[in-house]
Amino acid sequence: MNTFNDVYKSWHNRKMINWTKESAIVSDSLMTNHVIKAIGNKPINKINSKMIDEILLFMDVKGFVASRKKVHSKVVSVFNLAIRDGLIDYNPSLAIDTSFYKRATPTPRATSIKPKDISKILTILNNNYHHLQTWQVSLASQLMPYIMSRPIEVCGLEWSEVDLKDRVIIIPKERMKSDREHQIPMSNQVYDILKEAETHHVNSKYVFPSPRGGEHISTRSLLQRLRRSGIKANELTTHGWRSMASTRLNEGIDSKVFDKDIIEIQLAHKDTTQRGVYNHAAYFDSRVEMMQSWADYLDKIIKIKEI
Repeated sequence: MNTFNDVYKSWHNRKMINWTKESAIVSDSLMTNHVIKAIGNKPINKINSKMIDEILLFMDVKGFVASRKKVHSKVVSVFNLAIRDGLIDYNPSLAIDTSFYKRATPTPRATSIKPKDISKILTILNNNYHHLQTWQVSLASQLMPYIMSRPIEVCGLEWSEVDLKDRVIIIPKERMKSDREHQIPMSNQVYDILKEAETHHVNSKYVFPSPRGGEHISTRSLLQRLRRSGIKANELTTHGWRSMASTRLNEGIDSKVFDKDIIEIQLAHKDTTQRGVYNHAAYFDSRVEMMQSWADYLDKIIKIKEI
């Protein structure tokens, strides 16, 4: 008898072909925590709409509105696979009236940050170092503002991608949203953070391994670090570092103005033109200068003091 978990595993394995490793991990965690634990062992042909509705309503009560929508979509897809494989005749998840569920209320997000706010946020994060989180989350949180990378790229950073001798981080295209290898010049500040991470090396391929073992820390842990430090969603999100860097660098820092193309390349925004491919290689030296200037700018506005 095929259980829901049996069909889910088949569905997940097929989907993984078009997913990054990180996306597959996030998706599997979401389904395991909310669905598999509840109905994973039940025969796929014995699951009814009420069972699924109870899972989704429970997520609503707990406030997981955005995650609930993702879970519902995945459950629908799993049952569609079961229909295609001849295991069931109808999809019970389609009979659920989602109009009764809560609607996600958009949370005000930080779109631009003033210099005085950058100072406040960086000061809080540096002064709370090791107090609220593990060394992995503390160091990853410190690294985020300096390298302008996406949270998942930082959390999943591997030692094989870090060249301390030549002072460059090279993230393979398989881990990049742009589907292109991305080189990140290593400022002195980034070098120091990675050297400190090296002292904690615990026989893991990841720079920031999960304290629970196995994989790397999650992007959620970085977000929790911000919130536990008293930084609200309307002040900064983990993605906010990138938009902050883009805004400030385009405006100019310390009387220096940087080429827009160089900034876009460092942000790893996708450019499929031949010009884009050429620029990624040609502007590396300019990016080295820009990344050091950016790191020095951040250091100037950090006010470290004991809390």
